[in-house]
Order: sequence, then structure tokens, then C-alpha cells
Amino acid sequence: MKQKEIMIVEDNPDIRDLIGFILTEDAYQLKMCPTAISFQDEIAKKLPDVIVMDIMLPDGDGTDLCRVVKNNPATQHIPVLLMSAHKSELKTETGANSFIPKPFNIIDFKQIVESYL
Repeated sequence: MKQKEIMIVEDNPDIRDLIGFILTEDAYQLKMCPTAISFQDEIAKKLPDVIVMDIMLPDGDGTDLCRVVKNNPATQHIPVLLMSAHKSELKTETGANSFIPKPFNIIDFKQIVESYL
């Protein structure tokens, strides 16, 4: 059986490491992207099964990136889970499949991600 691939787009290294630790316990293959540019580079190389994306990135806006993913026929099928500490930052009509508030409960986080795999 093919190992599920999750792309994490998070600029905070502590949160990125925590998410990596949580998800590698379950033997998922992870691709970590600290910036919008690194995300764009990586998704052009290989499509993940799920994208977990922070909204506030140093070089871009996760809601805009989500719209790009959801409006592209080649990637629109990929579930996008947006994360933010500020729900007010969530703009409508992003096409995101789910929203994960920060800080998040580890068990809830895993359940949300796994529900899209």
C-alpha cells in the first residue's frame, strides 16, 4: 500500500516540528515547506494527498495559495486544511476543506488530517 503524503506549509519551525512529530508517528510521508515559494516549488514536483497550510506566511497568504490549488484542475482534488491562530484571518471563498485553529489539540488535529486521507 502506498504511503500517504502530507505537505505541511508552516513558517514557525516549532509548530512545523510538532506537526512533523505528530504525523510521523503514523508513518505518513511528510514534505515540510516553510514559505509560500517553497510550497509552490514542491507542489510542482509532486502532488501530496493532503495539504496542511498556515494562513500567515512570511512571503504569501495561505488563503491565496489555497485558492490557487483549488482553481487548478491538476490540484483541485487535493484537500487543503488551513490553520491560523486568528480565525478572523480566514477569508471566505478559499475553497479550503477544513480550518484548524491554533493552538490545536493534538488528538483533534490528527483526526482532522486523517479524515481527509
